[in-house]
This record gives sequence, C-alpha cells and structure tokens, in this order.
Amino acid sequence: MRKVLASLSILMMILFCQFSAQAQTTGSIAGTVLDSNGAVVPNATVTVKGKAGQEFTAVSNDNGAYRIPAVGSGLYTVTITSSGFKKFVVTNVKVDVGTPATVDATLEVGTVEQTVEVTSGGEVLQTQTATIGTTILGKQIVGSPLASRDALDLVNMLPGTATVGRPRSATINGLPKGTLSITIDGVDVQVNDSRSSDGFFTYVRPRVDAIEEVSVSTANPGAESSGDGAIQIKMVTKRGANDYHIGAFWQHRNDAFNANYWYLNRNPAGLDKNGKSVRQKMRLNQYGFNGSGPIPFLKFGEGGDWFDSGKDKRFFFFNYEEFRQPQSLSRTRKILSPQAQAGIYQYLATIPAGGLPTGCATTATANQMLCARDVFTIAGNAGQLATADPTVSSVYSKIRSAISGQTLVPILNNPNLFDWNTLATNGELRTFLTMRFDANITKKHSFELVINRQKFGGQKDLLNGREETFPGFPSFNQTSDRNSYAMAVRSTFGQSIVNEFRYAQQEGGPTVFAGDSSPSVFDFMGGRSLGISVLGSTAPVLVNGTSRGKNPVHDFTDSVTWVFGNHSLNFGANYKLIIAEANNNNRYVPSVGFGLDSTDSAFGIFNTTAMPGASPGQLTEARALYAVMAGRVLSYATTAYLDTTSGIYAENGPSIRKAEQKSYGAFIQDSWKIKPNFTVNYGIRWQPQTGFIAKSNGNYTRLESYDQVYGLSGLGNIFKPGTLTGTAPRVVKVEIGEKAYPDDLNNFAPTLGVVWSPNFGEKGFLRALFGASGQSVFRGGYSVAFVREGTSLLESINGANPGGFQDLSRNLTIAGSFTVGTNLRDANNPN
Repeated sequence: MRKVLASLSILMMILFCQFSAQAQTTGSIAGTVLDSNGAVVPNATVTVKGKAGQEFTAVSNDNGAYRIPAVGSGLYTVTITSSGFKKFVVTNVKVDVGTPATVDATLEVGTVEQTVEVTSGGEVLQTQTATIGTTILGKQIVGSPLASRDALDLVNMLPGTATVGRPRSATINGLPKGTLSITIDGVDVQVNDSRSSDGFFTYVRPRVDAIEEVSVSTANPGAESSGDGAIQIKMVTKRGANDYHIGAFWQHRNDAFNANYWYLNRNPAGLDKNGKSVRQKMRLNQYGFNGSGPIPFLKFGEGGDWFDSGKDKRFFFFNYEEFRQPQSLSRTRKILSPQAQAGIYQYLATIPAGGLPTGCATTATANQMLCARDVFTIAGNAGQLATADPTVSSVYSKIRSAISGQTLVPILNNPNLFDWNTLATNGELRTFLTMRFDANITKKHSFELVINRQKFGGQKDLLNGREETFPGFPSFNQTSDRNSYAMAVRSTFGQSIVNEFRYAQQEGGPTVFAGDSSPSVFDFMGGRSLGISVLGSTAPVLVNGTSRGKNPVHDFTDSVTWVFGNHSLNFGANYKLIIAEANNNNRYVPSVGFGLDSTDSAFGIFNTTAMPGASPGQLTEARALYAVMAGRVLSYATTAYLDTTSGIYAENGPSIRKAEQKSYGAFIQDSWKIKPNFTVNYGIRWQPQTGFIAKSNGNYTRLESYDQVYGLSGLGNIFKPGTLTGTAPRVVKVEIGEKAYPDDLNNFAPTLGVVWSPNFGEKGFLRALFGASGQSVFRGGYSVAFVREGTSLLESINGANPGGFQDLSRNLTIAGSFTVGTNLRDANNPN
C-alpha cells in the first residue's frame, strides 16, 4: 500500500551554502538583466552554449527576467547582449540536476563590440526554488576515498544520512527506506522487490568515474518529483565534449600490509612458512579506463572536406571497470569427535556418592568425572537397533576424510565436539561498462543514450555463507547481469517552449542464488537432505534450493516547460511499469529429521541407570546422537509446488511467479518570479497506481471476500460472542490479469514553496547579519510525496497464502501422518 508523507520546512541560507532542487534529469539557467542604475533591461538576448556544443537562447521579459529550462548538467557560457550596452559574458556556469543556476547580469553602457567577461560561474547561492538538498559533483566524487568506488556511498557522507551496519542499510532524515527514490539518468536502479526493506541499495551500481554528479533532495520536492519517493537521489552520467580525454586507474588492497586478525592468531587455520598463522586473504584489484570526445564521421556529397570532426555535433563517453577480489574469510566448523562419530557419547558429571562408575574417569577438577557411554551398547542391551545407519555412517566418513590431517581444536567442557578453523576462499569478478552518446541534431533538437551493462559473478557466495562446509563438499554461487538503458530527446519550439521525452529501463538477467545447486548435490546422502548436524556439529550441505528473481522497470516520461512573462510552467506525465518475476526451486529434495519421540520405545533406555550422573540435557544429547547414528526418523519434509501451466502440483518442482504493477503520473508546476528577489513555486501532482496484477495462475491467492477477515462472526461482529452471521475464510487464486487489490486513484500531491532573497540596504543590523543583496535567502514550503512500496509485499502477503504450494510433510504434529520408531534403512518405510 501507498504511504503519504507531508514535509514542511523553513530554511535560511546565507552566503556559500550548497543547494540543490530536484527536477527530472536536467537543470536550468535563470536570472535578471539590469542596467548600471538598477533598472530592468527587457528584450535582452541571452545565449547559453555548452562545452558539448549545446546552444540555447532566450529573451528577457518586461521585468528583465529570463529562464532557460531543461538544460543538461555541465559547464556553460552565458552571453547577454542588448542594444546600447556592452556584451556581458559569464563563463563556467555550472548546471546541476534539478537546480536552477542563477546568472544575474548588470549591463554597462557601450557597444556590443565591447565585452565584460565574468568568470565566477554564476551565483553560488540559488534563489529560484524552495526545494532543499545537496549536490555532489566533480572532484568531490573522484577525490573521495571510497574503497568501493560506488558513487552511491557518497550519500553516506552527507548530513542526515544514518548508516547502521553495511551501507545498503542507510536511511535519510530518519524516514523509512521505502521513501527513497534512486535513479541514474532517469532509470529507476533500485532493487525493486526489496525497496521497502533495503531501499538504499541499487541493482545497477554507479561508478565514481562514470558519474558527473549526485543530487539529493530531502524536502519540498516539486510536483514533477513527488510521485516515487519523498527523498530523491539522482545521478547523471558524464558526457563527452569537443576535446578528447582518456584516463585509467588501478586500485589495490593487499593483506600483506595488514596485521592478522587476533582470532586467527589464537586459532590458526594453518601455518605459513615462518610458522605463523596464515592471514585471511583480502586482495582487492580494481582497475579500469575511460575516454570521451567528439565522434568523427565521413561526409557524403557535402563538398569541401571529406572528414567531419563531430565537434559541436556528436559525442561519446565510456567507462569500463573490473572488480577482482581473491579473498578468504575465516570460518569455524564444528566436528564430531571420532568417539562420538562411532556412537560413544562423553559427558562431564559429578562423582556420585557410591564412587566412580565403570567407564568413567576423574578429571583435573575436584569431584568431577568424565564418562563415556556407547549408545549402541545401551540400545543393544535393551533390544533396540544397535548398528549405525549405512547412509549416515558414509556421510560422516566423508566428512572425516575431508578433514584428514587438519588441526582440530578441543572445545572446553564439550568432549564430543572439536573446532576446525578454516579459510573459505573465493575469486569474485564484477565488470562495469558505461557508455553514453549525445548528438545535437540541430540547434533546437538533441538526443542522448546512456547504457550500463554490469556482470556480477563469483565462484562461491561467501557473502551469504554458501561456500563448501568441508573440502570437496558442494559450494554455491551468486550471479547476475545488471543492465540499464536511458534515451532522451530534447526539443525547443520557438524561444519559450521546451519538451523532453525520456525512456528509461532497468533490465537484465535474474539475480541467481545457488544456481549451481541441483538434486544431484544430495546423491551422497541417498538423494535426501539428512539432518545430521547433531550436538551442534556443522551440516554437510547448507543449501537445498535455487532462487532466481528480477524486477524489470520501464519508464516513459514527457515534460514540457513553457516560459511566459514571469512564469516558468512545467507540466507533463509519466507511465511506469514494474514487473516482478521469480522462478525458484524452493526445495530440491526432501529433508529427513532424526530424533526420539517420548513414545518411542528407545526413548526411555537413556536414563541415569545407563548413564550415571547425567543431567536431563545430557540424556537428551545422548538420545539425539543415537537417533542420528542409527537413522531413527522423526520427520520428513517435502513440498508440492503448483505448475502454473498445467495446474498440477509437482513434488519439489519449480515455483514460477509473475506479476506487474502500473504507476501513472501527471503534474503541473509553476515558478512565478513575482519580483527579482521573490519567487513562489506551486503545483500539484496526480499519482494513480494500480494493484499488483497477476501474470501467472494460482501462485497468488486471496480471500474470497474481504468480509471473511471477520470469520464466522461476520462483518463488524468480531466483538459479539454468539453472533455467527459470517462464513469460514476461503482462499481463492488470483486469476491471470486480476488485481490483488483495488487501484489507488485518489492520490493528489500539492506543493507550495516561497523563496526570498532580501535586500536590507547598505547599513544597519539586518545588513550586517544577512549581508548585501543576493547574499542570503529564506525558503519555506509544504509538499506531499507518495511512496511506492517494494514488490516483496506481494510475495509476503498474496504469495504466502495457501494455494501456490501444498505441504506434503509427515511429522508428529500432523495427525495420522507419522509412524514412530521407523528407521531410514527400513524397507518400504511408511514415513
């Protein structure tokens, strides 16, 4: 469901405070043209030219104001001319995403052949909008010491960002993670299934060498930006210009420069040639190269030169990086002692008054004894099964062979287990490719295309602990192909209307966890997952399934800016399609659990007569050891999943789920410059959103009627005992094309903001406090923003209802399904 957040802020910014508003994926240049007496200069011609050949023009209105909208981020030169005045030129004007750059001009009397040049790059203090935020750009990006080289981590350095644990867990201004919207060139790059719980995490990872700027707006977003989150984090890819640039880097981290971990020194996982504990390997290599410039092309039949340099017309930028990390992480495995593996249970107890029992020995601790009891001997004396299960025995023999010759560390006060310290190793490879192409088709029409292609893969998924438990045992990886595409066309109609159309897509192969798992992984266990991690020992296989999921996003946006009089009117609409796809093998083989139920005839044979001085907990452990070693079955877990094509349940088959959600938006926003130093921003957005739409049959289910939430009591009768007007809840499938819940259409988000840059004269207290004209600004505003929750909500609610799967398990809690006292080896075992 959608949350609605309202923000109210009043902010005073003085002198060199940093500011960023938030529009689509561009900024703007605005200002006022005055003469040396402070009178406005109407009909002055304003020409803006970028380093990539972009050129825009405008004319100042009757109040001397002008505005050039939809300007891409970068450096520009602003030239202002008017009859009877010297030419006014401002170089290095920096335009940031969503930020109106202010370039005011005071023209001097003279001829247009005379030039007054200013190199300050425009006003630092922005006075055009009430939106509050920050922009990180240029050397701030490439010069920040980020070991990850992930541009999103720059946001963690900003005030208001709180990081608990790893960076992806960050929040901003204390708001829920679902309130974050993260885009690259307009592409929604968040992991959309988990944006409600893991919102500060992107599917496509922005690289610092590929990003021109990172813009974060935290309050008072305009109506054009309030449809997908209260906090907007937008990144823009670098673009080429008329000069060629190339660059390369290598970033290296080596454990040779680090001290070893204290725990590895205490419990070595091995010794090096100097007899010291081996280090945990952490060798990181990141390297890459990039380049940019104009795209040359041959001329055909145009006369003159055969060669077109491409300057002021066509440009490229590319960045390629590799992340290579041979690494090792320390792990501790719990290993059964050779005695326990043979069925001999050892326990520490107080020496009884009658003296030291047979099979027990004194310890260094006064009045304490160590006893050993063969659980098979106890079972045989009671007429129970007294031999080890051949399948279980072979698994433990495989474990023992895998760690042959390894150093095992005894565990204090636990004679049945040993610690085996090891280093889990992996060679991870990630590749990142960014390409951008820009073309100035004419002076009024331009085109851009940005492509990100990233590939993540590793031999083993150490992050989630899915490496092999013992040498030679199965390990599992995590892989994904992560791509995004953004295309935009900007067109100018006359000198007052600018249109930008943008298509953005997040796409790629699914993120696959344990894709190299299969039923054959369990062949050495007889084709089942055996629960033999007795007494706290480490299980031989940690994964029984494969998860594959992806959330493609398609976004179409069209925005029109119309400048007239003292108004800059921005209106437009967008359509977003969010797709949720999952193709999982949630279980490959059945799971067998071992144990002794209290009704089992072998339960009572483990008592203080057979085990003198044993505590209740030690008796429980002895029963567990016997049950596992003998193969006494206590539960059998297996599941049937619905095949959405045939409508038939298949035991441990794949679970395929597909759904989509559509989001629409329409907005209108005005920036009304009532006076040169006073601006009002106001607008409204309509943001309807559909319910999740099922695209697969039967794996999503719902109540037949929402009245059934009240059960047999009936609607409104939940606190009326004896009233039974309702019906028993019944779950039905969500049909293909059906919505899991009704559309949410009544979503209107108003926004209002004021910006005032005061002029308190040349002297006085207020002049001393707030500075000269243009050196301080007051902002205030109110806005409403909508939050789109992650697709995992659909999985956790409609996907968790009965219907998509059927539990075929057999255990003591399911009446009539289980026969106590059976063994894994029993022929035709009913369990």
